[in-house]
Amino acid sequence: MRSGTTVTVVLAPRAHGAWPKPRSSNPVLALVTSSATDSKGVTRVTVRAARIGAVTVTWGPESAPLFTLRLSVAAYPVQ
Repeated sequence: MRSGTTVTVVLAPRAHGAWPKPRSSNPVLALVTSSATDSKGVTRVTVRAARIGAVTVTWGPESAPLFTLRLSVAAYPVQ
């Protein structure tokens, strides 16, 4: 993806409660700009790629995340 692009992740409701708060491995490269859970338990998280590099956004403990989003941010169009 290119710098400045946003991605919205939609997570289905969990049987064991709400999704944990998302955490960026490097907020300088990718920033979680919003996170909301609706009345049905669906969680929507928006992540903005800010700078060039590789970054992960995880939900849950670092040792055993429940979900991981891996992003590679490039300065040029990726084909």
